[in-house]
Parts: sequence; structure tokens; C-alpha cells
Amino acid sequence: MKWLVLLDVKKSDFDNLSDLLRSSDEFSLMAENDEYYLTSSRWESLTNHSAVHSEATKPLQDISAVAMIYFPGFPLLKPDIICEVDEEGKRHRRFALSATINVGSSCSVSIQLEGGQDIIPKLEFESWRKLAEEDEIVKNVFRQFRDFEHNWINLYKVYEIVEKDAGKKKIEQWIIKDKIRQFKHTANSQSAIGDDARHGVDQNQNAPPKEPMSLSEADALIRNLVKQWLQWKCEQQK
Repeated sequence: MKWLVLLDVKKSDFDNLSDLLRSSDEFSLMAENDEYYLTSSRWESLTNHSAVHSEATKPLQDISAVAMIYFPGFPLLKPDIICEVDEEGKRHRRFALSATINVGSSCSVSIQLEGGQDIIPKLEFESWRKLAEEDEIVKNVFRQFRDFEHNWINLYKVYEIVEKDAGKKKIEQWIIKDKIRQFKHTANSQSAIGDDARHGVDQNQNAPPKEPMSLSEADALIRNLVKQWLQWKCEQQK
């Protein structure tokens, strides 16, 4: 049986996803009539859409997490609309009980590839996914990226998780120390970012940063940090 999961994404999202999954042996993508689908050879033995929904949910969570690390604003992927392809090639749409998406909605965010240099030229998916299956810390970072808003508080949580796992000295090999200091100072400064700060008042009467970091810059910094941390963890396994 052939099963397809309809993805609630725009073409730019789909192009990014194609880059991410181009080396995957398990998943493949299809584009037809401005609609985008994900399929897997593992689903062919399944007999109903409920089983496909169950089997597809975890992989889509992992795909979403890795994509969110690479591409700012990438949407969360869910197997809410599943297409069954019969022997004649006709498609029959099945809706999950949790389906809330509106395919084709104009509210989707258009995602573009980041500019600038990336020290990790090859998009990793399978190795990072395997790492998340074996490492609870990586699984936690994936969850933070996937399930929570990328605000100052949650970005700082991700930083703390990585710092505890890798250590400050290792992080300073990946990120310029002044940028780390600027990120922390801004995140903690009520005077700089108001109610978005981690603290209700400035600690120890510290002055706010002369040049507060923007949230978009903080998001890029933490995503860059996580990329390098995951690559380092993969190398540790070799």
C-alpha cells in the first residue's frame, strides 16, 4: 500500500526540506499541483491511515526539529492529512482526528535559506536523528526547538543545556566570547528588553548592554551553536 503525508508547507519550505532529506534512504518527497508530500518505504506494509499517522508522527517531529535548527521559522510538520494510493493510482484523503491545518492557507511563513557562511556545509539529518534516539540531551534540545517559542527565555534554556553538556571552553571554540557575553547580558537585562528578559529586575545593579542583541540575532546564534554542538557529538561517536 502506498501512503503519502500531505505537508502544510510553501514551496520555499519544501525546497529547504528537499535539501535536508536529499541523502535520506527512508524518506522521499513529491510535489504535484502546488501540493507537497512526504512518503516512506516503511509505511508500505501498513494497512490503515491510523497506523500511518502513528508511525509518521515521531519521524516528522525529528524532521521538524532539525529543519528548525537550519531554517529560521520552519513550520512544525504533522501527519494530519494522509493520502492512500490505491492499485489504480487514485488517491483517497484520510483526516486525523487532531487535524487542524488549512492546506494552502496564506498564514504559512515563507522560509528562505540563511545568508552568510555556514561552517557545516552538508545538511545533516540521519546522523542527528540517530543521535536524538540515543541521547536524551539531544532529544531535549530537539523538543525545545520544536515545541517552544524561540524567545529569550527558551533560547537561553537551549544555551544552558549545551553549555552543561559541552562545557564553556568548547563553546568558546565555536562562538566568539563577546557574542556569548552579549547574548547573556541582553537575555538577562530587564532594562534592555523589558518583560521578555529572564529577570524581572537587572541583577547586581548591572547596567544594560550598550548594544543589546536583537532576538533574531540571538536565534541565529543559538541555532549556529546547536549545529556545531551536534556535529561535535557525532564526531565523538566515531
